[in-house]
Amino acid sequence: MVLRKTSDSALLRMFFAVAVTVSVKAASLDYVDPLIGTEGSGSEYGGMMPCTGVPFGSFHMVPMTRLNRVGQLSFNSADDTLIGFILTRQPAIWMGDWGEVRIPIEPARIDNARYTPYHGQITAGGRMFEYTATAHAAWLRGNLHDVRLLDGHSSNRDDENLGRPLPNFKGWRCVKRVKDGLQIGVSLISLEQARRNLEAEIGERKFEEVVAGTKAAWETYFRRIEIEAPEDVKTIFYTGLYHTLLYPRRIDEDGRYYSAFDDRVHEGIMYSCYSLWDTYRAEHPWLTLIAPERVDGMMRSLLEMYREGGWLPKWPNPGYTGIMAGAPAEIVLEEAITKGFTGFDHALAREAIRKNRTVPQRFDTVRRWRDREEYGLYPETRAGLTSYLKRGYVACDETDESVSRTLDFSFADRNRVYTNLWCESAGMFLPRRANGLFDATAKRAYTECRPETAVWCVPHDPEGLASLMGGKAAAIRRLDDFFDNLFWRPERGNMSIHGNEPSHHCAYLYNRFGAPEKTQRRVREILTRCYSKNRRGFDGNEDCGQMSAWYILSALGFYPVDPVSGYYEIGSPLVKSAKLRFGAPYSEAVLDIRVVHYAPDSWRVSRVSLDGSSLSEWRVRHADLVKGGELVFEMIP
Repeated sequence: MVLRKTSDSALLRMFFAVAVTVSVKAASLDYVDPLIGTEGSGSEYGGMMPCTGVPFGSFHMVPMTRLNRVGQLSFNSADDTLIGFILTRQPAIWMGDWGEVRIPIEPARIDNARYTPYHGQITAGGRMFEYTATAHAAWLRGNLHDVRLLDGHSSNRDDENLGRPLPNFKGWRCVKRVKDGLQIGVSLISLEQARRNLEAEIGERKFEEVVAGTKAAWETYFRRIEIEAPEDVKTIFYTGLYHTLLYPRRIDEDGRYYSAFDDRVHEGIMYSCYSLWDTYRAEHPWLTLIAPERVDGMMRSLLEMYREGGWLPKWPNPGYTGIMAGAPAEIVLEEAITKGFTGFDHALAREAIRKNRTVPQRFDTVRRWRDREEYGLYPETRAGLTSYLKRGYVACDETDESVSRTLDFSFADRNRVYTNLWCESAGMFLPRRANGLFDATAKRAYTECRPETAVWCVPHDPEGLASLMGGKAAAIRRLDDFFDNLFWRPERGNMSIHGNEPSHHCAYLYNRFGAPEKTQRRVREILTRCYSKNRRGFDGNEDCGQMSAWYILSALGFYPVDPVSGYYEIGSPLVKSAKLRFGAPYSEAVLDIRVVHYAPDSWRVSRVSLDGSSLSEWRVRHADLVKGGELVFEMIP
């Protein structure tokens, strides 16, 4: 399959266009509740904010109820006091903000509020505020007599936001006072560029016109997917769609962008805020379906980071951060190549993958590479690669997160190196020292999981994993025990371990072990128990769209256990029907998903067909889905 390339200029026109009217209303946008996932603390809730702006915007506008920092967002719906507004780039609760613009007001108790992706309205202390935002500009209306915001920039800081000194980094802002409030243009390049951004994206337009243009940007995507389902499913599904379209952020301006990888301005396109270790699993696969015209630009951005910083990143925000493990950028690039995207340099991609795979980072053998350890000072790469290349595993007495790193590297490299950590007596992947001995007591050997979860982290070779366990029947028994005795956690209010990504593919492994009905049962249970319409949202942080992408794909009936394979595993659809519309760079097509004998509590699937032909396995190819047609699930009543 060869995809047609969408030009940068066409993409920019679509991205920045301000449309006062649209021919087809995306009513599904009305189901979005931006408050889902906004109440809680730490890792125990969605970690979301009611973001207003455009899809993939360089920032989003959020009312402030608290000061943000690593571990705390600007808004929490448990708060009752408004302290201002913020133009924030903070992508997740465990990441820092950068180039933000804070608009403080006299603190006041919130009386009422209404939040949408394109428009916000909040009354506090008798004062009413309205706001909207575009890609690089915002408009705040209301009585702002106490606001003293001037043109200028935020200072460069050598802290958790940027990781290292960047002399040329400045979050520029241009402030224009109008009769009903403030208009603000932002830039990472210069004050003059901030002025140009404000003029181009707001200019002489009326507030209502800017709101309409921002709404139209969301409707572009919401018109591509339409579902028929119970009302609560629609709310969770479409709010999830909104979440998946927030990141990564597109930060280029008029064909130029500031890079925190070399502290310079370059020409071209640039996306930032990739939570790659999380999002390679479902978010990026989902974007190849819902926003395919952006995939090439996202891949080109990763390759520009490689050019400017010397290595592919793990969690750019906006530069290297030293966060998470594995080789996620390699997986995302390989997936795009497998799925036929041609608008980025495949040769350069393979060069970058090869370097990350074979060239250890300086100081690799003397640093533990703990999470955020001296992050930013050294480019992210495969920590423990020296050991991995020498021994076939990352040694636990040399490098932190050694088991997870070994398993992730094996997945990215499509090999069976993972077997080197298999401890036959324990029946698990255990930490192994440089001398070859297993050490079950080693600390910090796993990334956001425990040994009982890590045992399933071989998404590229489930059959090989089953053979280690004694065959597929034995693997099924182990997986049953995992779900029955570990997955649900009574001590935490029956919150599941679904909130951490290493478990996301586990329910679908039953398919590969020959027990698809168990996949169907477990997937449906996760869909209905781990997600809700309440303000906690779901079990764990959103992680830049990954949690929501899992829900969306699973609700449609399929999921990419191994994104690089180009296949989706079949699960149990939660929707009654759906239409997914494809366009450039694919040929125009519509995928109709239909569920026969649908009932909200029916989860067993007897047969799946595509255009009348039964699937020979409990999986379907990406290349076949994007051609359109009819995907039919026949349920057992």
